[in-house]
Amino acid sequence: MTTLETIGLFSNLTSLNCNGSCCNTTEVPEISGKTIYDDILRGLEYIDIFLLPTCLIIGVGGNFITFIVLNNKTFSNWTSKYFLVALSLSDNLLLLTQPFNKPVVMNLFGRDYRALSKVGCKLYFWFFKNGKMTSSWFVVLLCAERFVAVKYPFRVKSLFCKRNGLIAIAAVYIVQGVYNGAWSWAHNILEDGRCYPDGFNKNDPEAAILFRNMLIAGCCLYSFVPIAIMVTLTPMIIASLQRRAKKRQEMTRNQGKDIVIVKITTMLLSIVITYIVCVAPVTLLHLLSFFQGVKSFGNNPKPFLIFRNVSQILEQLNYTINFFVYVVANRRFRGGVVELFGCNKLSRSGSSYNSTSSILKERVSTISRPHRSVTLDYVTSGSIKKPNDNSGW
Repeated sequence: MTTLETIGLFSNLTSLNCNGSCCNTTEVPEISGKTIYDDILRGLEYIDIFLLPTCLIIGVGGNFITFIVLNNKTFSNWTSKYFLVALSLSDNLLLLTQPFNKPVVMNLFGRDYRALSKVGCKLYFWFFKNGKMTSSWFVVLLCAERFVAVKYPFRVKSLFCKRNGLIAIAAVYIVQGVYNGAWSWAHNILEDGRCYPDGFNKNDPEAAILFRNMLIAGCCLYSFVPIAIMVTLTPMIIASLQRRAKKRQEMTRNQGKDIVIVKITTMLLSIVITYIVCVAPVTLLHLLSFFQGVKSFGNNPKPFLIFRNVSQILEQLNYTINFFVYVVANRRFRGGVVELFGCNKLSRSGSSYNSTSSILKERVSTISRPHRSVTLDYVTSGSIKKPNDNSGW
């Protein structure tokens, strides 16, 4: 007889002898081993612990550098300059608020700082969602500006002038701010003391219908409509660039200008593709959480938690790497960063030092060999004057 069978027999005897007057206090502990989901969740937790401060420092710093570099006179003729500046500000807004949305941070500090008050809970998600949703539409504006620049290059300066660009940026902030303010009724603190974006009474059918409609509209504003616009315009931009590349050899006069347009477009297309890859999973996460009847940031099945953590990591990377996309894809932006940190002054001083030292060396060599230098000067001058004399000058 095995040990488990012995324990089971003893348990049955105990329950028989009690005759209902006592409770069975002998329980067999459940034998449960870790699954692959637990290992994945533990690995994602370690990744999140590393990426959270890294993305916060690098992302906020990179966006701040972007803001400074783009305000340089070098980029005054960029029609997309104001959209890139607004994008960097919105990305920083999300990066600064996202750590408070992480379970790792809540467990680290032992409380949810979003839930200090009911008003604070609503304000937190208002800022958080505004950062996300305005960033999406600034990428759309960048894509539209590049489409006009490639397809209709003579109209881009008039359509995307400074006044129109600032009006578009203000419209994005106003529309998204008003919508997220109306959506804040659903952001509440629940019994566990945490702030939830879907903390409404789910037993109320009217509230559930209202939240569903606002969720679908919010997902459309955040990703569905922006991605649809980008997916439509991006292939048209690429096709136009390919046709222009075929004619590049014939258009020798506009070749330099064409190369500049291609480089700027390549940089902005990299932003668009990165956005689509990193943002689509988060939108799917919110839709699944609602239609499955679970909280986005609550205790859920492990596969859902894995998908949630991966989606948050991708979203965090999307708002962090734009600065590096600019540096890799655009030479002028790299030059602006180098100029900001004063590296070009060092290179210029080094080149001037080398040129000065070479001039001094030539003078020293001339002084040390005067007769040879005079002879060479005489021969050179004679060889130059002779043909001129023959030609009648």
